Amino acid sequence: MTLVEIIERYWPRLLARPGVQITAQQRSAIHALLGCRTERYGTMDLACRQCAGTMERHLACGHRFCNQCQHHNTRQWLVRQQQKRLPVRYFLATFTLPYELRALAQHHPRIVYAALFQCAAKTLQDFALNSPRLHARLGLTAVLHTHTRRLDYHPHVHIVVPGGGVHRAHKEWRKLKGNYLFNGRALAKVFRARLLTQLRDAGLALPTTPSQWVVQCQDVGHGESALKYLSRYLYRGVLSNHNLLSDDGQQVTFRYTDNQTQTVQTRTLPGEDFLLLLLQHVLPTGFRRVRDYGFLHGNAKALLKIIQWVLRVNLSRIEPIKRACFLCPYCQQAMVITNITRRKRPPG
Repeated sequence: MTLVEIIERYWPRLLARPGVQITAQQRSAIHALLGCRTERYGTMDLACRQCAGTMERHLACGHRFCNQCQHHNTRQWLVRQQQKRLPVRYFLATFTLPYELRALAQHHPRIVYAALFQCAAKTLQDFALNSPRLHARLGLTAVLHTHTRRLDYHPHVHIVVPGGGVHRAHKEWRKLKGNYLFNGRALAKVFRARLLTQLRDAGLALPTTPSQWVVQCQDVGHGESALKYLSRYLYRGVLSNHNLLSDDGQQVTFRYTDNQTQTVQTRTLPGEDFLLLLLQHVLPTGFRRVRDYGFLHGNAKALLKIIQWVLRVNLSRIEPIKRACFLCPYCQQAMVITNITRRKRPPG
């Protein structure tokens, strides 16, 4: 059973449901999944140099909501993060959008998500600049997640923070000592004021002023496990086929790992509601889910190289990721691509 099979069954029923509202981005995501690895996106011709065998493969959709695509991009992202790694403690700061503002985010996702990124990053940078322990500018890697493990709508930004920063005036690297970054409650107070101000300045009418603001800040060791966790949902949707358990024609059941107990749980709901649950997590077209700040920003590559040189980082052991090759069905040797025929505008 695959997600595409579930969409094929329940998508027409969902469209026929009275009062249902589907955005253009959500329709585009569904059409991409339905056309993935079919003739809709074109074909790729392959040939074997060993036995002269040939093969034709349909192209993937490449949509970031698709759970069949972009395995290579996920691995490449992890390699890029490894190339930025520093020999310091790493921290994971999580800024969560309060419940009262989530309906606003669903109606104005581009504005609210951008504000969530900007205010979270600015809060961390200001704390670091004003901290007597650092008084330096941080490097940040921020990733937007919109879901819980149950797939409920729960926008939050995870920010991976290396434990150290650059003191611009003294032109020196300052390493953070210990396994503590900043107080979560103190971060939440500043984040609250900034986010509310930015949303009002953007012309949004806030339904109410939330009372509970949650910011968590924890030590994650060398950072590798945190980066691997964040990479899961960058390019490949929010639910893998592996976690789909059953579909009886009316209801869909999937499994997830409970965040509190770390036990495997299941959730069952009507097929149309299952699709609506997924569609909540389609991002606005062109919106960047991952953003880098400070000395980890793309424009600061030279500065990062200097920091790594000062800290004597050895990057020679990091192997580049090669794309998986297609094997000949006759002799099991690697095949080469001889032609790609793309469709500029897929039907549907």
